[in-house]
Amino acid sequence: MRVFDTERQEWAGSRRERLFHPDQYLDVRRQKVVRQKTAIVLAVAGLTFGVWALAWKDEPEPYQNFTAARSDTKKDSSDGSGGGSGSESGSGGGTPSAEPSSSLPAGYEPWQDNEGFRVALPTGWERDSRSSQFGIDVVDYRSPDGIRRLQVFQVMETSPYESLQVAQVEAQKLDGYEAVSLAEVPGDGNQAAEHEYRADEIAGEQGGGGARHVIDHRFTAADGERYALVAYGSDADGPDDERELVDTALRWFCPPGTQCETPEG
Repeated sequence: MRVFDTERQEWAGSRRERLFHPDQYLDVRRQKVVRQKTAIVLAVAGLTFGVWALAWKDEPEPYQNFTAARSDTKKDSSDGSGGGSGSESGSGGGTPSAEPSSSLPAGYEPWQDNEGFRVALPTGWERDSRSSQFGIDVVDYRSPDGIRRLQVFQVMETSPYESLQVAQVEAQKLDGYEAVSLAEVPGDGNQAAEHEYRADEIAGEQGGGGARHVIDHRFTAADGERYALVAYGSDADGPDDERELVDTALRWFCPPGTQCETPEG
């Protein structure tokens, strides 16, 4: 079939042209198939590139184990703040310190906690903790029989006395609550306050029933932050055990990330 080429102003379709330009003379059906296949290839390629580009854009940041990093940081913070060596006891969460313990009562040991602070407590006590909405985790040390407990946590109020006023509101709801004292404690310039009371039952306490004796001591530490040391025990054996527990822990307390000297005897 001869066709007039308007661009070249001549009749096309001669035998010579069919020899040198055979692609121009494919039948209509073959040309249509070629165009369809080409369009499909281009569409697939475009879709593949789009999916890849979208996936690359939305790829999340590499996972970081913040919990492990926080734990490692706390362990490293023991340098210069009373950290030592030794095997973990109880449920873990810290190590007995290798510091001299001549200033400690018999049966006590320094303890470098994984929350970063140093404290002293009776040997062989077990540790557990729970998350806090403010500051370090709430850490509990318990005697093997569950009767005595030392609790350590950070407080958010602007002063120890204000913090105890807030805490007393809750303590007054306990059955058999009886206040012994609530007052600021004179010290070496750091603010401190103490709430001592009795109650028939206290939430979270172990070791059976019986009246409880509590000394809640809150203070401003060397890092400028406020902490609480709360001693729980049986009221039947008098207040001396709880007093010794709080006083010893306070004397050895060193906040996270702070260098503290070893207390002298």
